[in-house]
Amino acid sequence: MPKVIADIDEVLTTTRSVRRKLDFDRPVEPEVIEECLALAQQATMGSNQEDWRFVAVTDAAQKAAIGEIYRDTWLQTVEIPLRDRRPATVARLDPGERGGDAARARQQRILDSVKYLVDNIERVPVLVFACSAKPVPRTVLGDAASGYYGSIIPITWSFQLALRSRGLGSVMATAVVFHAERLSEILALPEGTHPITMVPVAYTKTLDFKRAPRRPLNEILRWERWGSDAA
Repeated sequence: MPKVIADIDEVLTTTRSVRRKLDFDRPVEPEVIEECLALAQQATMGSNQEDWRFVAVTDAAQKAAIGEIYRDTWLQTVEIPLRDRRPATVARLDPGERGGDAARARQQRILDSVKYLVDNIERVPVLVFACSAKPVPRTVLGDAASGYYGSIIPITWSFQLALRSRGLGSVMATAVVFHAERLSEILALPEGTHPITMVPVAYTKTLDFKRAPRRPLNEILRWERWGSDAA
């Protein structure tokens, strides 16, 4: 079994979205996936209902079918919209839209990293799908939307933290649910259960992950109301 990183601050500040540094050649033991998911089950949940479901995929044929979906998702949501200069996608993803050379270079690295995973997704030892059995909310905001995502996202992130603490890397690949119905068929999900994100899992080629650059707190935090200055 892999050595556990016990320092919670280190785990919280060094759990990155890992793609290029995933080790495709080292098998991932089923018991490690199960142990990390059992830890993640302690995450907060809406209405005290465990409406989450997980499917871990290791079969080559299954992964090949998922790879086709993932590549088509990249084509439809990234490659074609950027090529056609669709404003919303350009503003969100185009490195040229970022301010400053460092920000543009960082965004280009991210795009290249995502494309690397798209091209190699079948090589990832385990593809874990986090799914929700809650009724799909009628609106994006309000209604049941917060509870819908407020259960499945915390357990997924806790799962990723547990993986990191054991020397494994992962990424929350939400774009793949662009083809949610096709995914549901491949995964044979029960009626009313929907995939929310894919989490590719592998040991990492290095354990040397560092803090990522983030905005200063005074840009994202206000006390009492947004109009007041940050303390």
